[in-house]
Amino acid sequence: MNSRNDNSRWTVIAVALVAVAVTAFLVFRKPQEQLADTPPPAANSNGIVPFRMEQQWLIHLKMAVAEEAQMAPQIRSVGRVVAKPSNRAVVAPPVGGIIQTGTMPRIGQPVTRGQAIASLLQTPTAAEAAQIRIENTRIEAERRRLQQAEVEAKARADEAAHDAERAERLYEKKAYSQKALEVDELNRKTADAQLAAVREQLAAIQSAPAASTTYEVHAPIAGTVVSVSKSAGEQVAPGEAILEIIALDTVWVEAPIFEKDLGRLTKNIDAVFTTAAFPEKEIRGRLINVGSVVDEQTRAAVATFEVNNPSRELRIGMQANLRVSAGNSQQVLLVPREAIVDNEGQKIVYVMQSGETFERRNVTIGDEYGSQITILSGVKPGERVVTQGAYQLKLQELKPANAGAHTHEV
Repeated sequence: MNSRNDNSRWTVIAVALVAVAVTAFLVFRKPQEQLADTPPPAANSNGIVPFRMEQQWLIHLKMAVAEEAQMAPQIRSVGRVVAKPSNRAVVAPPVGGIIQTGTMPRIGQPVTRGQAIASLLQTPTAAEAAQIRIENTRIEAERRRLQQAEVEAKARADEAAHDAERAERLYEKKAYSQKALEVDELNRKTADAQLAAVREQLAAIQSAPAASTTYEVHAPIAGTVVSVSKSAGEQVAPGEAILEIIALDTVWVEAPIFEKDLGRLTKNIDAVFTTAAFPEKEIRGRLINVGSVVDEQTRAAVATFEVNNPSRELRIGMQANLRVSAGNSQQVLLVPREAIVDNEGQKIVYVMQSGETFERRNVTIGDEYGSQITILSGVKPGERVVTQGAYQLKLQELKPANAGAHTHEV
């Protein structure tokens, strides 16, 4: 009996212990799961970022020294590539007609100055047709007049030649004076000259065609065909464009310059341009004109720069980022542009404090000079800033555990 009671007591105790264990598991399980699912909070580094040497090797971290230099202030603007007026021609014939069957230049094809590019079969108006008939009639009447004049001049020349020969025979027989001989010889030369003049006029008018109904169109400049608006068989009105030619060897860049900077521009000052198509290539140009009108809305005048473009990389309509060094040189602090990192609208750099420690600095930037940029505040001369690897340092500061897993720079 006692043995049965003891067994019951131990059974109750065991059940109670299991219940306590289950309750404890249920109580602590959910918070632990929530804790595991919650992402770790961002590290509060206060701008100090530890970065081990092994991590630096992994991302090929590089640094540069902030150096002082004497540089002129910059004027910056965004301009547009336009054609130099003398290098642009819209070909529009002065007569109307139908483009005859043939090969018209295609877009992108180079042409030379004077090259025949189209032949028009003229379709004159009634007035023009009447004028053509009048001109043809006049030419025919002039041809007949000269033919009659040639006959008369030939007769006079033959008669003068006969008189001169007779005078010479008489002079040899002492039956004619020297003076009379000279007069007859002069008459012969005069008659010959008159005959030659008439024949020359007749040859010219006979070789001249009647008023033609065909008009040849020639390229006024050498360049590249950039647009073709007509094709063979189409009607062209007088003055209507059939194609456009642009020479790209030299182009202009027009850019607005704010009123406050106009006084810093001088004639023939050099400018540097970059384009979206060739962001790493710097192209130089020369200031040739500053507009006389300041726009009332933008308070800027248009400056025109001439740019040599032998490679024809610059195309009409391209956007060009302009940089002009204007004014007296001054001392500035320069760092590579790749050292600058954007941090929620604020520009920052990472400055090395020790071999494995870096400090985030908020900086104020100024003018750019090619691959370098000026620092107005936030960095001191001689300090070493991170260039390649700055983005990984930013990741390290935000999530230390994941910093080595992202490599965006080589």
